[in-house]
Amino acid sequence: MIYSEKTLSRKVVYEGTIFNVEKLTVELPNGHIASRDIIRNPGAAVIIPIIDDCIVLVEQFRKAAEKTFIELPAGKLEYGEDPMDCAERELKEETGYSAKKIEKVLTIYPAPAFADEVLHIYLATGLEKGEATPDEDEFISARTYKLEEALDMIDRGIINDSKTVAGILFASRLLSKNK
Repeated sequence: MIYSEKTLSRKVVYEGTIFNVEKLTVELPNGHIASRDIIRNPGAAVIIPIIDDCIVLVEQFRKAAEKTFIELPAGKLEYGEDPMDCAERELKEETGYSAKKIEKVLTIYPAPAFADEVLHIYLATGLEKGEATPDEDEFISARTYKLEEALDMIDRGIINDSKTVAGILFASRLLSKNK
């Protein structure tokens, strides 16, 4: 069976600073017509900063959820920006660290049912401490956690941001293979 949908029409219904929303009319594989509301977003780069058996995480308030999250450093891509460049910039801005080595380890789609956002996840090693320079509207702090502590925080529901859960679990698996 073919699982694709043919786009018949597209209408931008909202243009914002972080995302746009489109209403699509699509033809389904069975020939029926349906509509789809799609959030368009340029995506983001996410960084898993590792120092020995520790991981650097950031804490910040997220208005949409009305709570403070402990997360991996990350940042929205500018349209057309190379995700690796974004990862290097965001690591420095949010944590103050620079990495001697950054390698892409995952690509995930956090909400493919209604958004085209892609998260490019990088492992950063060989970290050198510097001064964090968060954006003017960004209130954020960085802290180093033992990887086991971060895994325990996932188990207890303290860390529940999807990109962070995926990144920590991946890093844990990767690092245990390299021992």
